[in-house]
Amino acid sequence: MRGRRAGLPRVLVIHHNLLRGEMSQRMGLSRWRRAQRRIIDAGTDVVLCGHDHEEGAELLEGRVAVSTAGTLSTRARGGRPVSFNFVTIDPAAVQVTFFRWDSAKQRFQPGDTAAFARSQTRPAPSVEKPVPVGQS
Repeated sequence: MRGRRAGLPRVLVIHHNLLRGEMSQRMGLSRWRRAQRRIIDAGTDVVLCGHDHEEGAELLEGRVAVSTAGTLSTRARGGRPVSFNFVTIDPAAVQVTFFRWDSAKQRFQPGDTAAFARSQTRPAPSVEKPVPVGQS
């Protein structure tokens, strides 16, 4: 995390779901406990993921907002409409608004919004000073 500015959110984007899918009842990662611990230890604010084609938003251990996206393809599952998430991150909170396809109106409609406070107890990031070329 060299050169990271204080206050900027740490966002991780991965394909597989980080939390157990509600419909599939499976974890998307084979070593999910280790992955979750590393994500928390890295001071991650938000994880954007998908894989199960099911929209959702939860907190990982009360600290990391996880936004799980649905799908914009014909591979929607469980009779759910296709959807996407709109994520807003400000200094105090992370908000995830679900937009779902409304076939009657032929457009995406905003649905419910999940909101999570950002952790204020995170340790200050360490900033490594660059070593000039030719010196050790």
